[in-house]
Amino acid sequence: MTRIIVDASVLVACALSDGSSRRALFQATDVEFYVPEFILEELRRKTPKLLALSGLPPPVLTGLIDDLFGRVDVVPRWAYAGQMKEALELTRAAGAEGDEDYVALALALEAPVWTYDKDFRRIRRIKVVRNPESALEQSRGKG
Repeated sequence: MTRIIVDASVLVACALSDGSSRRALFQATDVEFYVPEFILEELRRKTPKLLALSGLPPPVLTGLIDDLFGRVDVVPRWAYAGQMKEALELTRAAGAEGDEDYVALALALEAPVWTYDKDFRRIRRIKVVRNPESALEQSRGKG
């Protein structure tokens, strides 16, 4: 089973559009998706903006977000705390402050990060999955 860390940019894309990102997240069968726990609160805070951008009624968007979180494993910070020091160093060196939780989780699970955030490309030691197709390829062991 392939592991992939999912960045908030992917979850936002899934919430805003019934496109390839959402299909990839829900259709990948041989992949386990992971997110750091802070992302729960982050998406909840962004719900008003997501409502405005998506045009979806609140119950539909809330249900969709719940479905998205049903597809990912939420990892508590303590589970990857041992990698935070290195993650902080890597993100600072890359000018990608704020992404250290994703980096630490990627280091802990030895997994790539699926993101649309270009900052991740500059972070050493982190493999990036840049599109849904490559995430599905990862799930099939081709990536």
